Amino acid sequence: MAKLDQKVIIITGATGGVGSAAAALFSAEGARLVLTGRDEARLREAASACDPERTRWIVSDNTDADSIAAVVALAIEAFGGLDGVFANAGDEGKVVPLAQMEIEEFDRIWRTNVRGPFVLLRHAVPHLIARGGGSVVVTSSTGALAGVPGMSAYGASKAGLLGLVRTAAAELGSLGVRVNALVPGGIENRMSRSVLSQMAPPEHLEAVAAHFLMAIPLRRLGNNEELARAALFLLSDDSSYCTGSTLVADGGLLAM
Repeated sequence: MAKLDQKVIIITGATGGVGSAAAALFSAEGARLVLTGRDEARLREAASACDPERTRWIVSDNTDADSIAAVVALAIEAFGGLDGVFANAGDEGKVVPLAQMEIEEFDRIWRTNVRGPFVLLRHAVPHLIARGGGSVVVTSSTGALAGVPGMSAYGASKAGLLGLVRTAAAELGSLGVRVNALVPGGIENRMSRSVLSQMAPPEHLEAVAAHFLMAIPLRRLGNNEELARAALFLLSDDSSYCTGSTLVADGGLLAM
């Protein structure tokens, strides 16, 4: 049987590399999906890789509470309930020394990366409980567990998510709702390219990228599909005894 057969799942950040890969995989595993992101063209593209009868999409902004509430409302209206949430939307922000970070930029990253998932869970949890339980997966980052120079806002926000995950898991476990964190690092997609390009001028980018690869024991970057499979494990019944946990998918980066 498909791992997500008939389960209603929300995916935020569905326009990104990991989110779109997860959409295609979850659809293949039988899920009924609500996809959301800020870019309508890319959202349509992500939805096109899914079963059209079991997929809905809606443009939303992770910093806007009403927009997030509309995502949950669509899931209930379209499919009559909710079984899981993949809170995957995030923003790396600017790579800049802490003392030069604009407070407005810090606040923007925090609203996107922490407040957004909190609001999503606030609206989704009652529906998960009404369903008899469910699974929530929140995308954090290795930046939450190891300092990355120039990424104070991002690192702080992703560490904040781990606190949210653990608190929610402790609070909701007895109600049948599992909450886990997915912690990627070194993934070949737009976000990692953005970070690397901000860290090094074009003429040094190749050398910086090669140095980073040497810090990964597997000596390669991960891909979006690998992260999608990790999220599938946490959302499915395969991880039925996992809650409050942190699944790191970083090729061994944090082991160094």
